[in-house]
Order: sequence, then C-alpha cells, then structure tokens
Amino acid sequence: MSSPWHFGNTTVRNPMRIRDGLTVLKDPTLNGNLIGKSQEGLLAYELDKAGVINLGQTAPDFMGRKWRSCFSQLGFITNKFKRNLKPGETDPTIAKAIEGNPELGLTGKAYELTPSGLRLVEAITVKEQQECMLRALLAYEIPSIIEPKNGEESFNPFIFILQVLKRLGTLKKPLGLSKVEMGIVQSYREHSKVNEVINEIIKFRQLRDKAIGRVAKRKVDRDLIDQLASSVALKSTSIKDYSDVNFRYPRLTGLVSHKGKRLVISDVMAPVVDTILAEGPKINGIENSKNYLIRLWEGAELPTDNELTARQEINRFRSLLVEYGVEKSIIPIIPDTNDVARLNQVRLRLEVLYQQTLEKKFAIEQTKEEQVKEIIAYLKKLDKQPFDEEAYDIDIEDEPAYLEWGVWRAFLAINHLVNEPHVARRFKVDQDFFPIGCAPGGGPDMIFEFEDYVLVVEVTLTTSSRQEAAEGEPVRRHVAKEKVKVAAASGKPVYGLFMARSIDNNTAETFRIGVWYTGDEPDFINIVPITLKQFISMMEKYQMVRFDNKEFRRILDSCLIPRNAHAPAWKAEIQKVVDNFVT
Repeated sequence: MSSPWHFGNTTVRNPMRIRDGLTVLKDPTLNGNLIGKSQEGLLAYELDKAGVINLGQTAPDFMGRKWRSCFSQLGFITNKFKRNLKPGETDPTIAKAIEGNPELGLTGKAYELTPSGLRLVEAITVKEQQECMLRALLAYEIPSIIEPKNGEESFNPFIFILQVLKRLGTLKKPLGLSKVEMGIVQSYREHSKVNEVINEIIKFRQLRDKAIGRVAKRKVDRDLIDQLASSVALKSTSIKDYSDVNFRYPRLTGLVSHKGKRLVISDVMAPVVDTILAEGPKINGIENSKNYLIRLWEGAELPTDNELTARQEINRFRSLLVEYGVEKSIIPIIPDTNDVARLNQVRLRLEVLYQQTLEKKFAIEQTKEEQVKEIIAYLKKLDKQPFDEEAYDIDIEDEPAYLEWGVWRAFLAINHLVNEPHVARRFKVDQDFFPIGCAPGGGPDMIFEFEDYVLVVEVTLTTSSRQEAAEGEPVRRHVAKEKVKVAAASGKPVYGLFMARSIDNNTAETFRIGVWYTGDEPDFINIVPITLKQFISMMEKYQMVRFDNKEFRRILDSCLIPRNAHAPAWKAEIQKVVDNFVT
C-alpha cells in the first residue's frame, strides 16, 4: 500500500462550498492576485464575509492558502510554478502551457480563474454544477506537475473509485463502499490494483461480520484505520479525514449516490459511468504536463460531448419521464440540430425535470413512519438532544443546511402542499435529496403553500442578542414581501414561522410587534417564534397522531392570540400552547 491520497485538502472538506468560494475569487482584486500573505488573508476575510467559511481564530493567510491550493489542484484556477514569482508577473510555465491556446482566455498569471472555474461560477442548477465537478475530477491526476511526487506513476483517483464501485456492485452482496472502506481504496495508486482493493475489502467485511454488536463492529473499524495509519506513519485521525474528503467529492459529480451510509454508482447515471470506464483513464503524466494543464483548466471531455451520446441520453431520460407518468406535452423534445451544446441544454432540462419527478416521490415517502422517526432523529441531533444512535447513525456535514433540510422534510411529512416540493425549498439538494448548502440570501428559507394559507419558514442556529440583529429585519421583510405577492395571486393569509434552538427576548419582541413599513405605510405581519425543541415535540405528536396543516395553522393562531404581552410572557404563552397540543 502507498501513502494515502485525497481530493483537494481536508480544510476544504465540503466541496459544496467550492462554487461559492470561486464566486468570491472572481473579484478583480483577488482573481490572478493571490501572491503574498496580505492577499491570502484578504481571500480568507472575503470568504468569511460571504459566509463560505467561519474564520474564527484561524490565521487568515493560512486559510487563504488552503482554499487557494484546493482551487488550483482541481484546475479551477491556475497554479504558481515559479518559486519567487512576484505579484502581476507572468509565470513561465503557465505562459508555455497556454501558448497556442488563446481560447482559454488566460493571461499567464498565477491563481487566475480558468475556463473550468468560470464555468462552475456560472453554473446555476445543481446538474450544471455537478457536470463542472465531474469534468474537474475526470481531469485530475496525482502526482502531477502541480502535485509532484518522485518515483510514482500518475493515476486518476476518481476513475479508480468508480472502478472499485463497479466491481463492488458485482459481488454477491453489492453493499457499496463505506467510509471506513474508503481508507483501503485511498491507499492504492494503480488502476491495475482494483482486484487487490476488492479482496482487502472482502477480508475486512468478513472480519466485521464475525463481530457481534455495534461496539464490537466499531472496534473492527478502528483497528483497520489504526493499521492503515501505522503502515504509513500517519495519525488515525488523518486517515479518517482523508476518507471523509474522498467520500464527499465524488458525490458532487452526480454519478455517485448515497445508499444508507455507503457510496454506490447512481442507478440513473450508470450508463454514463459505463461509458467512462470503457474509455478508461486518460493519463497525461508528468512527461505530458502541458497537455495535463490544458485538460485540467478546460475540464475533461464527457461522453455527452459526443452528439450521438447526447441524443441517446435525451431519449433515455424522455423514456424515464414517460414511465413515471409525466405528461408528454411538458417533456422537451430532441431539437433538430447537430449542435452538441444545444442538445446538452435539452438533456440537462430533462435531467432536472426527472429529478423533480423523483422529488415528488421523495416528498410522499416522508409521510411514512420510518421517515418521520428519522426526521425527528436529525432534528434532535441538531438540537443537541439525545436520540437513538443505535438506530440512526447520523452524519451531519453542515448544521445550518441540515436544519433547513430537516424542517423541510418535516413539512413534507405533514403533507398536502399546493406548491411543488422543489419550489417549497430555496436551498439546493443533490441527487439523493441531501442539502447542498443553505438557502441563499434575499428570501426566506422555505415557503409552504397549503390550501388555506401560506407559511414562510425561517430557521437559524444563531442565538443570544446577535439573533435579533441577524434575523429580525430579514425575516420580517421576507414575510412582508411574500404577503404582498400572495395577496396579488390568491389572497391567502400568510404566516411566518421562525425557529431556533433558543429564542432571544429581543427577537421575540421584534416579531411580537410584527410591523413592517413600506414607506410610511405599516403592514402588520404574523410571525410565530418557536424553539427547535418545541417543534420536535410537535413532530413527536405527529408521529403518534397524524395532524394536518390545518391543525398546524390553529397552533399558529393560538400562539398569536397572547402576543399583546411582552416578549418573555409571550414566549411563556407559546410554550403553554405547545404543551397543551402535545399532551
């Protein structure tokens, strides 16, 4: 086994934030101008300001270097090759690489956004973002001119993961790949070693199967991690961190899905995976560094860049939509053109429509008892409450995003939405309906339209007096805007629901008064602040007695009746309403 590899770096553990980071980097004061501690620190400060990172006490120049390194390794920005390169100076290696390739639009500066990076910044839909990451990971090789390592041949880690997943899918028990087993995969660096990896995984599974009970099985997991770490003189935590990163990045390509706690090849994208694997890894190696850099900065070619394959994928997704009962009149047809870019626009629209169709099925499934139990378990973990860890091995990558996601699932369970599930949320989800970051600013987190009313939901992990400063104005503004919009469309009453681990008195007082001014005209709005614990109690009641959205509206009305009391007293009255409802 070799020293373990990983995508990006363990500081940029969540690839979902890369696009937002590149958007910050697009600023002219940073793009192509990241040399030196001051500029590295400026990048970190701007990432923090944009909400991409929480800088805290971390040295800003260190954080800036880590993000810069991730961007350059994956080809989203150019790298710096000349050791003592000065700001604004042309890097000779970059200049040589782009010679004869004006279509790249690069100037020769280090740390400049590449076509691949700009494409990701401009990607709007999840499907577009996934294709950008797929192109990046298909092009990515280690070692390379960017990450040199003497004595080793280059290989493609993403292709290697796909090869392993494909072989695991042919086993008698096609379980997919666990995070612990990823520790084995990342210890190999040759595409010819796939069978050895599979044998190692089988041996590990046999040993784990013999262990009785969760405690014993976890010990087997720890023993493997410790063994892998000691063989390469690393800490066990490093092996786990690498596995975590290598588990996350492939999922953002759209080709790999979560099945339980394991990675598997996405069923719907299996034909694309088969085509990629049939073509095999396209390795440039150190000796063809110019070709590697051009491919990395452009992004690798995809099977759907071929006209025939693009048409085949269009037909396949049209058939899938027909099978799901989608009306043919709303399914895009194949355009009469040989323009591959135009064909792929239609293909992406079909993929998005298919994902929305699956999301409707996902929404219906949330009403099932097992799903409701899981929703409650996630919410309890977010609220730092004890839950059944034996039944639910929950891994939360991004607490704010998962809070929005958990509450969205809860209202899908309560059911009878008039608007579509994907319209009800403003945050993005991946192919498995897990969250990809939080809802963007400029609007509420969620909007649920029911037959008789509209519910605007805002959630936060912010506490103390900072809560009112961060949430008081935006939440009132969002509810007021939605009220105007709904009044023009349907005239339904609009409620706001604000949810946090704890409700600061200043926040409650702002919502108690419930006034939003448009010019000199006051608008009285109804916003109910509740704690996450109170909402969990209501969902536990729902688990036993399936109330509907009309009953939830009655709870809101009951909470609004005593709002004439000052904030502490109003909060106490809201607690009484919840207690009376759940008992």
